[in-house]
Amino acid sequence: MSSRDTPKPVRADAARNRTRLLDAARIAFASEAPVSLKQIARDTGVGIATLYRHFPTR
Repeated sequence: MSSRDTPKPVRADAARNRTRLLDAARIAFASEAPVSLKQIARDTGVGIATLYRHFPTR
């Protein structure tokens, strides 16, 4: 097995951001209101680029 096959470890802050984004998205999508990805990022306290880094497609 080469080093290319081994996934790169995730930094602790990146893992926290991903979890926070998922939590905010669950809350937003559970409501009846329209969902904005910018609002999810804002509610999480991260930039929109961070959201797209973790979730590059809708």
